[in-house]
Amino acid sequence: MIYTIPYLILLLFLFYLSLYYEQAEDNSTRSKICYGCLLLMLVFFGFRGFIFDDWQIYYTLFQDCTFENVWYNVYTYKNAHWTCEPGFTLLMATCKSIFDNFYFFNLVCTIIVTVLLFRFFQQQKFNNFPFAIILYLCFGGIIMSTNLMRNTIAIMIFINAIRYIDERRPVPFYLLCILATTFHLSALVYLPTYFFLHRRINKWVFVGIFLVGNYIFLSHTSIFLNVMSLFIGADSGRLADMLKSYTSGTMDVASGISIGYMERLFTSFLIFCYYDRLVAVRKNNAIFINAFIIYFAFTFYFSEFKEASLRMSYLFIFAYWILWRDLIECYSIENNRKLFAGFVFIYCILKMIGHTDVVTSQYDNVLFGAKSYEERLYIHNRYGEQE
Repeated sequence: MIYTIPYLILLLFLFYLSLYYEQAEDNSTRSKICYGCLLLMLVFFGFRGFIFDDWQIYYTLFQDCTFENVWYNVYTYKNAHWTCEPGFTLLMATCKSIFDNFYFFNLVCTIIVTVLLFRFFQQQKFNNFPFAIILYLCFGGIIMSTNLMRNTIAIMIFINAIRYIDERRPVPFYLLCILATTFHLSALVYLPTYFFLHRRINKWVFVGIFLVGNYIFLSHTSIFLNVMSLFIGADSGRLADMLKSYTSGTMDVASGISIGYMERLFTSFLIFCYYDRLVAVRKNNAIFINAFIIYFAFTFYFSEFKEASLRMSYLFIFAYWILWRDLIECYSIENNRKLFAGFVFIYCILKMIGHTDVVTSQYDNVLFGAKSYEERLYIHNRYGEQE
């Protein structure tokens, strides 16, 4: 429980700011709160030490990166020491050429992610930025801001392209999607979404997807490899390598009754009940409802392989950030809205504890003194495997 304290302090402070934001009567105060949230995110995550897991991979890649081999990797995308997409490779090499320090690279990535995230919330007219950050952190964001550096930049680029789906502007949409794929190849999934993500579907179709997904999830029915084998052959290079990596292993803890499972059932139930109101609250909410359906499908239909299900569902987890806030507005009685908002915050606390109550999440910040790479590697190797 001690490891989760810094993250809970961050969450409670954001909750205080969200209440202050609601009570503020002028735009100047609210703007200051927004900039305060931006600074808070940059300090907390931009100057983080070696926390969670994926820093081991990125630290090694950063140390091996030089401008002598960067262009080779950008154009060939093949090297024994490199597994990164060209855009991320170029970003890493550029940062290293400016300041050869991994913490500086972390800070630059955090700035990119945070600015794109805030821009997305501005585009969607999210009227309480601190609360938006709470939803982001508790629904995927704590992992995205620490572990999934490449994936997160790709996701942030895409969510800023969502406006062009709504505006029916394919050129800027596809330019941003292509840019996203240069940071993580999984962003290829976004390319066809321009044609259907904005379309409002019959909510009974959602019920059908929900029922079939639950059957597959609970019965451990295997469909992922059968479907993917139709599109990806054994000699498909990078895609085949990713498929092999994400499907290494068998069904494990992803399949079964858990708090996460109940959360998805509860969210699905609320979306079904308030489908029409959600669309009325936000004119482009069909996009986020459809994104949640895709998130649900990746989680349930491909649950036979934990890594594939997790990585692909994260591409659409942004639906939670919008829908859970808009569900509050679906209640016509103000007391009910306050009760539901309170429930959301309490649940966010529980989720934060679940995400961070592990030894590998022990928080470090270079501004106040952080453990060295060797110290954290020792802790991770000795105690991380036991969790």
